[in-house]
Amino acid sequence: DQCRDFLLEVQAIAKERGDKCPTK
Repeated sequence: DQCRDFLLEVQAIAKERGDKCPTK
């Protein structure tokens, strides 16, 4: 699913940036 892949990608970027839970 593109949505699921997108969420995983956003979470990975958030971890790199040091953010906890990324918002929409």
